[in-house]
Amino acid sequence: MYQPDLYKTTIEGREIEFSFAVLNGSVLTMDKSFHRYDHGMVLIAGNNIVYAGDEQKGLVEEIPPSSFLNAKGGIIIPGLINTHTHIGMSFFRSLADDKVDRLRKYIFPMEREFVTPELVYWASLHTISEMILGGTTTFADMYYYEEMTAKATAESGLRAVLGESVTSEPCPDSSGADESIEKARELNRVFGSSKRIIPGIAPHAPYSLSRKDLELVAAFAAEEKVPILSHLAEMPFEEAFIKEKHGMRPIPYYDACGLLTSNATMAHCIFANQQDRKLLVNRKTGIAHNAAANSKSGKGIAPAYEFFIEGARIGIGTDGPMSGNTMDLVHQLGAVSRFQKVRLNNPALMTPIQVMEMATIGGARALHLEKKTGSIESGKRADITIFSIDAPSMFPVYDPYAALVYSASPSDVSSVIVDGEVLMKERKLLHMDTAGIREAALSYTDTIREKINRTIPGII
Repeated sequence: MYQPDLYKTTIEGREIEFSFAVLNGSVLTMDKSFHRYDHGMVLIAGNNIVYAGDEQKGLVEEIPPSSFLNAKGGIIIPGLINTHTHIGMSFFRSLADDKVDRLRKYIFPMEREFVTPELVYWASLHTISEMILGGTTTFADMYYYEEMTAKATAESGLRAVLGESVTSEPCPDSSGADESIEKARELNRVFGSSKRIIPGIAPHAPYSLSRKDLELVAAFAAEEKVPILSHLAEMPFEEAFIKEKHGMRPIPYYDACGLLTSNATMAHCIFANQQDRKLLVNRKTGIAHNAAANSKSGKGIAPAYEFFIEGARIGIGTDGPMSGNTMDLVHQLGAVSRFQKVRLNNPALMTPIQVMEMATIGGARALHLEKKTGSIESGKRADITIFSIDAPSMFPVYDPYAALVYSASPSDVSSVIVDGEVLMKERKLLHMDTAGIREAALSYTDTIREKINRTIPGII
């Protein structure tokens, strides 16, 4: 097993042992005090951060170039955390855009026709490469054949919470809820001891499972001690549907089913009133806010600002590649801020530092991973994203938080580190066969293009 060289330095009278350094950048720690070091550095030992603070002059001369990463005056932040995705869908991107009742009329039939384990594997690799290029270090995913997404994730080096999707009706990888739950059990058996993958279970939504099946999912999650990922309070029809069938609003209904736990993350929560929000906060349930995807579908804008100031565990998500289309968090940052300002008619709300909190440590809280990742501080895993400020749109930088939220593009991400391992350096993916992934993507999309209109008329 490879053991990196260890180096020692003394900072403020304390001897620090490290194996890798990130130097020459502005460090935004996103710790509890929001420490910021305009000429900062981060020292890493193995997969952990051991120091974040002011850069020590002369350190770079003491270690070889292979043991440090030069941020070249850029912005060093905790890795971005995508709290809601369906990455196995990326080969369907741009199909049925702007269609009414898109989920039931187009997406469900398309998935039944085309989704296979192999497609999910290659689509997952394809999307993972996009996410790394956009600065994401951790993501949460719910889809079918989730073991194939887990395989792709393990090969890529990203950190992830992966939930096997469950519906009461037959879906691409099972005949119903019982079989899906057994698939989730197998996912946990195979990947439960992984260092970077956390297996979970993902009931699709309140309207796509019976109460009996939702309660079975809750019991399974409690028994196996795995996270729950789900859609909740997202659809315009959902509130009336659940009220008619169960006499409750969707969020209290999920609570009654045992699904609002301190190990659960609910995506969307667009239609959440004050009592709903209080319930989610009290249960310590995470919330994945998907501003761009929700606006594209015309469903509405979630009360993200209220969630934030009321103490919810709220992070940011892209949703799937058919919903928000782009799968990097950088595209989401400005949308999160701007939509809340418009919704509440107040330009002072949802500030850049608040948005960056949601995108990093807030996302970690939403996925219940805040003890492990989400900030740059000693003891946390070394999950780090570096933004270049070389592009004209990124210069000058007076406020690095504002630069990231209002000016940055995915192409400004220069390097990405997960668990102390460099996955991308100066825009080059180090562990992924991008040419091979592209070749597989073309093969699948050619087949889909050939058959899709015959199978589902009007989808293009």
